[in-house]
Amino acid sequence: MCWLILVYEGMRSLSHSMAVSMDEATGEALQGLLSWAEELLSRAQALQAKKAGIAGIGKLIKKIHSERTFVKSLQNDSVALKGNQLKSTNLSHLEGVLHSAESFGRVLGVLLPFHYEADEGQEGTVVVDSVARGGAAWVKVTARKARALHRKWEEEGEYGEHDIVEQAKQYLRASQQHPINYQPPAVHVVFYSGVTQAIVDDLAELGIKAHGQVFSTVAESQKATLQMPMITESQMDMLASQSSEEDNRKVNLDVTTLVALVSDLTHGGCWHSFAEPLIQELAQQEREQPVVGEMEQFLQDKELYACQTAINDFQKILATIAGPQERERAQQLLARITLVEDNPSDRASQLEESHRIKHRAKVIFGTGDKMKAITTTANVGFVRATGNKGVSFAVHIHQSRALTEKKRSSDTHAQQGATCRPSSEATLGGSIRSGRDSSANNCPAFGTAVGPTLQKCP
Repeated sequence: MCWLILVYEGMRSLSHSMAVSMDEATGEALQGLLSWAEELLSRAQALQAKKAGIAGIGKLIKKIHSERTFVKSLQNDSVALKGNQLKSTNLSHLEGVLHSAESFGRVLGVLLPFHYEADEGQEGTVVVDSVARGGAAWVKVTARKARALHRKWEEEGEYGEHDIVEQAKQYLRASQQHPINYQPPAVHVVFYSGVTQAIVDDLAELGIKAHGQVFSTVAESQKATLQMPMITESQMDMLASQSSEEDNRKVNLDVTTLVALVSDLTHGGCWHSFAEPLIQELAQQEREQPVVGEMEQFLQDKELYACQTAINDFQKILATIAGPQERERAQQLLARITLVEDNPSDRASQLEESHRIKHRAKVIFGTGDKMKAITTTANVGFVRATGNKGVSFAVHIHQSRALTEKKRSSDTHAQQGATCRPSSEATLGGSIRSGRDSSANNCPAFGTAVGPTLQKCP
């Protein structure tokens, strides 16, 4: 009996020792997860501050914060933890999303949902981890181990979960229905825990680029030391589709663009003082960031179009508030533009109207959409509102300006600097052209001279 008691006490002591050891190991693991979550949170907040305007960055921060809260709850839980609880955090995937947003150029958003028409008319949704290269590249991130990915791929999703290739196919189908500049975004997958060559080959057949460590076999992946994928600038270029604003020569001018191109503000008038605070603010913006300089670069060698609704509204504005030099610039600009009839695309016409989605804008943007042209505009509200409805137009955004020649409160000028050019120097490129070939009339491009020395085009 004494011997049995000694054995029991020894076993209890050993069990207690093992429990203490396991508690210490668990505590260290939890502290490591907490430090990891806090590091990601700090990086995400820094990215938000550095690259303002990335859609969905707040959602990413919220998800990381939730993971940190979850880990803290495990630390405070007196109940013994199971191994799968420590593995249930989503930090690996969130780090992949964050790393892609930090690495890729011109990231527009992270964790963005896109709806699309799936099989048999059913609606599907994909969540794009990073929308990069100005929208021309869709990035899917996966942090699953190469072995797990390969096993699921071999099973062909028989347990209800799609393998990575099937998920990429969904991306591909959705991208076809969300073109950027009339071309579908390029789809690619970044593997943060490696991938087998077989999966890479399968993706390549679909036209999808894979990035990350590639292993010839599953066994090789289990022996390797993983490295964070390094995406170079040249690789970024490969990820984007071949389309770009520069490739599209057709430009559809919105009313806001027509106004900005002839405004007194953009031709030296930004140095005048104005009684209206809003106009004074626009003048300050023009002094700091001139619109014409940016627009002349974009419009170089482009074919200019405007629909009937845009021209009619522009002419009404001119008749109401334009000054004499603004009217003269408008005549020359209109001589460079090809007028087209209103002919909005079906997807524009079907948009439900609201305080931000007006009928006039639907016609103007829709006509450009039907022509497969890039619409230049300062109407950011319409672009965002339609984007939220799942309709993204090909646009070039510029700052808003107003006709101000008749609104100068006095001859008082602000101190002139180098940013806002006086009217004698304002230009709008020498190589923009109308949709029709007007080179034969030898008429100088709009803005080669302004004010009283303007030459009128026939």
